[in-house]
Formats: sequence, structure tokens, C-alpha cells
Amino acid sequence: MKTVKLLFINLLTTVVLTEILLRLFGFTALYKYAVVSNPPNCIVPSDKFGFQLNAGVYTITINDSLKYTATQAPDPVITTRATSAAPRPVASDSLIFLSGCSFTYGMGVDDSRAYPFLLQSRLKNYNVINGAAPAYGTLQTLLIIQELLENNIHPHLLAYNYIDFHKERNVLSRPFRQLLLEESRMDDGSKEQLRETARFPYGEFQEGGGPLIIKHMELNNRNLFYSLRSWSALINQLEYAYSHFTADNENADAVTEAAILEIRKLCKENNINFIVAILKEAEEGPSMKRFCEQNDIPAVDISIDYTNPGYLNQPFDGHPNGKAHALYAEKMYRYLTEEKWVYRTTK
Repeated sequence: MKTVKLLFINLLTTVVLTEILLRLFGFTALYKYAVVSNPPNCIVPSDKFGFQLNAGVYTITINDSLKYTATQAPDPVITTRATSAAPRPVASDSLIFLSGCSFTYGMGVDDSRAYPFLLQSRLKNYNVINGAAPAYGTLQTLLIIQELLENNIHPHLLAYNYIDFHKERNVLSRPFRQLLLEESRMDDGSKEQLRETARFPYGEFQEGGGPLIIKHMELNNRNLFYSLRSWSALINQLEYAYSHFTADNENADAVTEAAILEIRKLCKENNINFIVAILKEAEEGPSMKRFCEQNDIPAVDISIDYTNPGYLNQPFDGHPNGKAHALYAEKMYRYLTEEKWVYRTTK
């Protein structure tokens, strides 16, 4: 009995000392990423996309500091973020549909500073639609174009705004599932976490190398060990290490590439111009730009220097700020006009 008690005391002492040392060296418990919208429910669960934008005008506060206004326009097909003062219907002529994640959506910046809004201001003869939403990946773009086609909507141009971390979203990797569970608390924090009630898409292949299959998962598998990350730097680091060394996202590249090829196929069959806009490319691993070149998919690099804090909403948030969005819009406008995807409407 004394031996067991001594072992327990030694173990507890080791854990406490390790926790103290980690904190002294700058490691912390899990950082809570708080998003509060007024009125509540700027995002609602979705059985198809994981979640989707809720129509309305919202004042959104990130981490109790960064505030911005987001106008999310209702539409019979899909709710989108406003790109002009007057509503732009999804079912319209000369439609340029931009898909992507929170970077394209414009998380952290007002409507008029988001890159799709800025692009619309320069393409007055076109209807630019911001169909992006926070935490979306490549699969949401595939599901959206399917939804548009089912409603007989054929954009003039579909631009998928790619970021390297979309790959792990496309397979619902363990780190991404935990990010959705713990780091994105909506509204006042008293409600059940939004993403635990949603069904998120993920891709996998049939046995024997069959075609891409999109399945859905409910994110209701939070465990006690992971919950302790909010209290302990040691637990946080152990969970982080385990998550990033597991191989549950080994098919991420293949799933992402297969989804893009399927999007291209649907666009080609329906006379829709399709391009990939690269907002951020991975420094290691397969190159998205090279993949697009090899598969004859038009691609443009509109990325910025993400190591420059002057382009980010820091210290409150790591999303691109208005200055970055202006660069995205300028690079995209220049590409679209120079490559004759659109015609210039302003000097």
C-alpha cells in the first residue's frame, strides 16, 4: 500500500513540475477562440455543408476585441455574404461565384472591406457572389456547385479559393475535428456548441481505388482527456503531439485533388468556367499550382506574405485584414481581366 501511495505521489509531483516548467517556457492550455454574434446565430447547422450562413445583419466580436459587421443575404438556394449595398441574387446572369473558407468570406472585416465586395465594385457588369463560409474546404465547393446545378444555376465563372489547410478539412482530420469542437464557441457560450449538432462532409475512396465518396459525420465525440486541454498546458501539448503524428489524414492530398477534378468535370459538362485561386500554398508537400498545371486547370496565385503582421488582424485574430483583402481583390481583378475571363468595366 505504501508503495502504491509513493508511486502516486511521485507521479503527481512529476505532472505538477512538468506543468510548471511548460508554463515557464511559454506553453499554455488550449486557447479559447470566442466568436459572439449580435443577434445570435450568425451560423446555423447544416446536414450538407456542416454549417451555413444565417441570413441577417450581424455585429460579430472575436475574442472580446475585434468587431465587424457582416450582412448575410437570404437566397432560395444558398445564403451568401453581401458583395454590394443592393442584394445580388445567386440566380443571375453574368454570375461570378467565389467559394472558399473564412479568408474569402472575410472573417474579421466589414462587408465593404472583404475581397469579394471589392471585386464586385470593380466588375459592375457582373454579379459577384461571396459563397464562402468559415471552416469550409474543397468538398463544400463541390457540394455547392452540385446544389447550383440542381437549381439550374450556371455561373459564368466559378472561382475556388484554395488554402493549404483545406486538405485536412476534406478528410476531417483529428486536429480539425478538435478545432471545431473546442476552439469555436458561438454566441454567448451557454449554448451547445454549434458544430456538435452539424454534420460535416469528408471524403474517402472505395476499396480498391474506386471513385471519391462524400460522407458526413456528427462531431459529438468530445472526450474528457481532450476537455482537460483548457486547463493544462501538459495535456494540451500531449494532445497536440498525438493529433499531429497520427496518420488519419494520409489521404488528404488525394481526396482534395479528386474533389477538384470532379468540380472541373461538372463545370466542363455545364459550360461553366472554373479557376482555382491560390490564397495560400503549402511550403512542403504537393503543389496545388503544379497539380492545376498538370491537369489543365486555370490557376492564379493571389497570396500575400502571411508572415507580415501588417496583413493580419493581430493581435486579436489571425485572419487577413482589410489591407490583405485589397491585395486579393487587385490580384484577382488583374488576372480575370488580363486572361479575358471578364471584361474591364472601370478604368
